[in-house]
Amino acid sequence: MNELALPKVKRHETGFTDFVQNAFGQPSLTLALTAFLLGLLGNALANLLGSWTVWRISGNWIIVFVITLLVVVLWYVQRRRTRRGEVEISVCAPEGKAGLIILLSTLNPFSTGTKEEVTQRRQAVQAAATWIAQAEPANLRAADFEALLNTNLEPALRALEWHLAKAKLEHCWTIGSPDEPVVGNQAGVSGSAWLGEILKRWYECLHPATGVTFHDTQEVPARNYGQLWETIDRVFREASLKPDTMICDITGGLKLMSIGAALACLDEGRTMQYMDSARDWKGDPLPHGQMAPVLVDITPYLV
Repeated sequence: MNELALPKVKRHETGFTDFVQNAFGQPSLTLALTAFLLGLLGNALANLLGSWTVWRISGNWIIVFVITLLVVVLWYVQRRRTRRGEVEISVCAPEGKAGLIILLSTLNPFSTGTKEEVTQRRQAVQAAATWIAQAEPANLRAADFEALLNTNLEPALRALEWHLAKAKLEHCWTIGSPDEPVVGNQAGVSGSAWLGEILKRWYECLHPATGVTFHDTQEVPARNYGQLWETIDRVFREASLKPDTMICDITGGLKLMSIGAALACLDEGRTMQYMDSARDWKGDPLPHGQMAPVLVDITPYLV
């Protein structure tokens, strides 16, 4: 089993107020101590300035002003110290991009029916994809890929076509999981990285001579969202394109892997998308539903 590479977390520094609350177990104790200290300060100032007048202003009023000003300053300093990062998520249609990063899922059809029918459909899809991978690309025709329609690989193709229509799509990066070997009595598990070549052949068969460069598929172990974070971040940093001309499609992959993609896209200019489609009452995509990308723009800011 692959060990998860978890992101590093900064140690939280305990403030004085947190220390007081934890030590005495009374969240309101800090407020009481502050009021007590302000009272002592008021008495000290009253003894010092109570009989004074400045520009015909009584010393007592000066004391009230000083303490009020002190409270406002302390509140402002505390607010600055405790400001926290927030995430603003806006969802809309993305602009056409020149670079597309695609997460791949283990190949499965969008099938309904009995268990036997779904199994037969899955086997047929796997057999078709295996044949496509072994065939000569020049001999492939559009009809050879019809078995891959209504599978979870189709949204990746539609994402490529959408950005091709909206802009001059230039680069595509695919990320998938490697095959898991047989361990003991457990059968091996087919990964999704090998589908990167299938997707490339499908796209180039339908849209030849478009000049899109398909980079070698990056392998990331399933559920290792830390490594996925690093992989996507490296693609953004090392690509010849600017980050705002690229987008990461998170339709495929496990839900946990979307966390890694989101972490990698926190930097300014990086965005994600999800291929949305019409679904039935159970939430399954309809066989002939229209697919369109939905922009997920995560913009961090401080308040």
